[in-house]
Amino acid sequence: MTATAFPTISVLLPNYNHAGFIGKALDALASQTRPPEEILVIDDASTDASVAVIESFRRVLPQLRLLRNERNLGVGPTTNRGLAEARGDRVICAGADDWLEPECIARLATATAIWPKCPICVSDYVQYFEADQRFVHHQHDSELGPWYAGKGPQYFNADELRHLLDCRFAWLPANAALIDRKMLLAVGGYDPKLRWHADWFATYALALRHGFIVVPEPPSVFRVSATTYSGTGMRDKRQQRQVCAAIYDKLCQPEFADIRDALRQHPAALSSFFRELAQVLASRPTAWPYLVSLVRWWLNEVGHGRRPGILRNFVARFRGSPYSKNMQP
Repeated sequence: MTATAFPTISVLLPNYNHAGFIGKALDALASQTRPPEEILVIDDASTDASVAVIESFRRVLPQLRLLRNERNLGVGPTTNRGLAEARGDRVICAGADDWLEPECIARLATATAIWPKCPICVSDYVQYFEADQRFVHHQHDSELGPWYAGKGPQYFNADELRHLLDCRFAWLPANAALIDRKMLLAVGGYDPKLRWHADWFATYALALRHGFIVVPEPPSVFRVSATTYSGTGMRDKRQQRQVCAAIYDKLCQPEFADIRDALRQHPAALSSFFRELAQVLASRPTAWPYLVSLVRWWLNEVGHGRRPGILRNFVARFRGSPYSKNMQP
């Protein structure tokens, strides 16, 4: 495979008041063994020293472009602005408070060059818990890891993904996924109404239609903190229900009828927010048939000791489980 076969890559970094973190993210990009063709930072009207930190990297990152919102728009619209203005064939939509390991782009680009028609390439999920400075690398023994994959890069078509979801939850981490930019735009980019689940929707919509590539390596790190956008939002049950209602409304749009049907038949993909989504569906009589499918799946999970998380960990301790104790509930 020659270098000319590799896609051009843009890294998108939406930023809002992350002066204390974005320097680490940019420094990690400067250390890539396969540099991206473009680094596009979209600053969402920060009021801290973010812009000064970003500007200080222009010498070491000549491919750096800075876009500045005149007013604060939020994560979704800010990311979508970068997606629309990016020049690369593929994009990595990273967090300004996360970072990529030196081999990240090289590994993902190499795998994508092998399966160029597949729109999305994901990798292992690595969390950094800021409160106690702890790393958790989710591998084959974790529900949040690639339990389904072999040792090297692998492509799963859409039917194979559905089969995986029939077995158990298959997590497709979006924090450092390499995604075909035009195909991401074709599914609407990151819908602001879906807020912290917008990347989840886009990722699974692409994968359920076209399949996905997995690189079972830990090339990126996702920072976990009580103050992050997704962490704060998901803890607020009222807001989480609002987002789940927006997800269902989007699934009811004609252009996503295939995704709605796929998730109804393979509801494991919805497990991250099952409770709040079930509450939304229960309040809508027209959605009760959809709710029945979800509840049937949940009861089957309970019967096999995989849900809820407390039961799953208990079963893992006494019977053995394919997942580690690091797995989230």
